[in-house]
Amino acid sequence: MLRIAQYGDIMNRLASALAAQSAIGYALLRAMAGIVLFYHGYQKVFAMGLSAVAGFFEKIGIFLPQITGPFIGLLELIGGALLFLGLFTRYLGLLFAIEFIVASYASWILMDRGYGKSELELLILFAGVLFATNGAGKLSLDAVFRRSDA
Repeated sequence: MLRIAQYGDIMNRLASALAAQSAIGYALLRAMAGIVLFYHGYQKVFAMGLSAVAGFFEKIGIFLPQITGPFIGLLELIGGALLFLGLFTRYLGLLFAIEFIVASYASWILMDRGYGKSELELLILFAGVLFATNGAGKLSLDAVFRRSDA
């Protein structure tokens, strides 16, 4: 049977082993966020069409829908691909955080979906904040280009 001291030692070793893999975990999170955003951008640009996105934005009360609809569709498509690669991550994180403040508000309040149906928007909002404040991480093209400048 494990004593408390042994349990603490095992947990400390596990925490150290996991901490050593933090760059991989961060890269996986960034890549998955990029895939989700790219997919939703693809839907907006190619499946729905940008005019339909603008019409939807107008219907729910988004400001300047003829401009914001196409902008958001292209931002998610192109920005999602760049985020996956880890390029321009801080800037994209800021843009996505701003976008998903609006998207969370639109989903939760304007569309009256509540918290339960606005979780994806909130998750991407906070992922955007994370990427804006922390950058792309070690396993990214941002890191490769930054090293080549030094």
